[in-house]
Amino acid sequence: MKAPRLQILIATYARRVETIEPSRLPQVDGVEYLISCQNPEGLGLDTSKLAARADIRIFFFADKGLSVNRNHLLDLATADYIQISDDDLRYRAEGIAKLIETFDADPDIDIVTTRAVTPEEHVYPLDRHDLNKKYRFYQPISFEIALRRKSLAGSGIRFSPLLGIGAPYLLAGEEDVFFNHCLRADMTGVFRNIIVSEHPGYTTCVRSAGEPGVIRAKGAVMPFIRGYFSSLVRLPLEAHRAKVPFFKALLYLGQGYIYYIRHRREI
Repeated sequence: MKAPRLQILIATYARRVETIEPSRLPQVDGVEYLISCQNPEGLGLDTSKLAARADIRIFFFADKGLSVNRNHLLDLATADYIQISDDDLRYRAEGIAKLIETFDADPDIDIVTTRAVTPEEHVYPLDRHDLNKKYRFYQPISFEIALRRKSLAGSGIRFSPLLGIGAPYLLAGEEDVFFNHCLRADMTGVFRNIIVSEHPGYTTCVRSAGEPGVIRAKGAVMPFIRGYFSSLVRLPLEAHRAKVPFFKALLYLGQGYIYYIRHRREI
């Protein structure tokens, strides 16, 4: 195929690559799907149905960690625009086309966030909302974030390996930190009320909300976004809202808060 305008960056792990259905990835002119599969155990994986498509390319790595994998994809990307993605999404051709049109229409836009269809309830701003203006309770999911590749490359921003599935201590929050790093780097962005993808189930943050590593991640992300004092006084409220007993949640949140202080330069 000719050089793609947009590459959709799909991170997957081991045998999950075999569950990716090509039918969920529509063939759209100027669009390519890059799949990075971490396979540290060297399993024999059947990717023949994906490899049969000219617009799908698969790469394998022997390491672990979702953020590490997303960084592999950022290194592999060559298109003008990139869309962060997961391995269980269904894409809509018309939404992809509108996403490309949004970038094409304004060369100054660095980030475009969209709305995914999920069973969860999320707060979204009005169409064409300026992402540099805070909108209460709005935080895009990773697969709702698309970027102008050159802007991201010029910023040097990456996903922190200390956050996300497979990280040593904080098992979520990588997209929150990544997205806010982009805004702090003075990237311009816009929210478009268009549907690019559909997610069949609950995201990790909802599905695993009671796991210590996910709660710790919240405790670490809060001071990054809100500042030390504001997040510190908010810890009891977040502990009250958690899906585990109050004092256990407060402990995990506090551990994440302290971990952020110790590792803030790496996060």
